[in-house]
Amino acid sequence: MTTIAHLTDLHLLEADHDRRRGAERWRLRYLSFGRPIDAAERRGRALAALVEARRSGADHLVLTGDLTEDGAPAQFEVLAAVLAESGWAPEHVTLVPGNHDAYAGGDAWERALGGPLCPFAATSGPGTTVALPGAIVTAVSTAIMQPVTRSAGAIAARELAHVAALAAETRRSGNALVLAQHHPPLRHPIGAWQWLDGLINCAELMALLHEHDHLHVIHGHTHRENDAPVRAGAPPRIFCAQALVDGHAPLRFYRVRHGRLLSETTRVRSGASNFAMA
Repeated sequence: MTTIAHLTDLHLLEADHDRRRGAERWRLRYLSFGRPIDAAERRGRALAALVEARRSGADHLVLTGDLTEDGAPAQFEVLAAVLAESGWAPEHVTLVPGNHDAYAGGDAWERALGGPLCPFAATSGPGTTVALPGAIVTAVSTAIMQPVTRSAGAIAARELAHVAALAAETRRSGNALVLAQHHPPLRHPIGAWQWLDGLINCAELMALLHEHDHLHVIHGHTHRENDAPVRAGAPPRIFCAQALVDGHAPLRFYRVRHGRLLSETTRVRSGASNFAMA
């Protein structure tokens, strides 16, 4: 039975971030407000969770965005180093960017996939897919260029069209189609907050979820674990994990069965102390 491991919101930092000055220093402090700016602690938590996920025997790993604090090139180098140290083979990992991964520049993710994250480009570039027994995982970017005071996301029209075509193509296959993305497809009940922090074109994605019962979403961004149905009373098809940067149990697992993605009880050790450097 296929098992997918899920981690999100790592918010990794470069070790020498204290050398920042001016606008870059302010940006980092603003984005890290409420969280200790401790590069070693964040790296240690990430490595411990990645190793735990690998040792679980999961078939595939999905990291759903905000992998870095602000998308600085050195932070993507930290991510690449942690992934390499964890022992995960790149072909078994799907990475997608979040809003934090684009604050240093709109092309930060593309540069990372062409640089330190190059080994993961085949499974993590926009629209790339990974075929697993009973499931297809596809990477969806919701990262957009915006000021640091805004944390919204959007799926590019061509990428949304690709998802629609893929959903139609796989509808009769008996496999689950799993979108890995950062922002949730559910709309905020407050319109202003939706513009500020939500997925701008969530209506289009929700329409696809209503049309295709084999379509599922694994996301991050909210920093809270949550399972949500597409229709009231139906089994959940939208899943979120706790943020790795500050969650007490951030590692989630899903198993694939009969074209459905089913959540399992979180199996990671609880407590921040368990995420010390291994």
